[in-house]
Amino acid sequence: MDTRTTVMIKNIPNKMSDKDLMEFIGRVTPRRIDFLYLRMDFQNGCNVGYAFVNFITVQDLLVFAKSKLGVKWNMYSSEKVLQMSYANYQGKEALVEKFKNSCIMDEREEWRPKIFYSDGPNQGLPEPFPKPTHLRRKERSSHNRGALYVPGLHHNNNHHGHGERTRLENRSGRGDERDPSFYQPPFRRGRAPHLG
Repeated sequence: MDTRTTVMIKNIPNKMSDKDLMEFIGRVTPRRIDFLYLRMDFQNGCNVGYAFVNFITVQDLLVFAKSKLGVKWNMYSSEKVLQMSYANYQGKEALVEKFKNSCIMDEREEWRPKIFYSDGPNQGLPEPFPKPTHLRRKERSSHNRGALYVPGLHHNNNHHGHGERTRLENRSGRGDERDPSFYQPPFRRGRAPHLG
């Protein structure tokens, strides 16, 4: 059986917040995820249509997939259908390592990756994200973000404006989620026999 538990959930209605997504998942698999990162467009405050989610067990992922994969969201008048891909970064530990030294952790709290307790009485409840351990790497990440600044796009100190988004989405060296190696081909019923 496939042991992967981390997926990229795609075709998310753009008006959904991370709380909306957590509630949506929780209606099928309550308190059974331990990582969630809904990628945001920093210019307009809407999500860009995908999120990375780690389910606590393979069975939790399969329950969610069997219930929601290929099904319309039926939220915000959206006609979108939920799709998924497996992520290259697998498991909560790998995802925390990826993001804890990223400058994304300096963004608004609701735009940052979030983790939840994986077991015990607080399973599925919010857990504090670990502090950065490589400050130089974080500084380099911030420096790289600024290195691709395009004059004329960003005239003020609004950190969530278009210029900020351009630098975040275009800079290299961060290994972010736009790197094609970050996720696998689509997660499909017909190509995943264990989904039935």
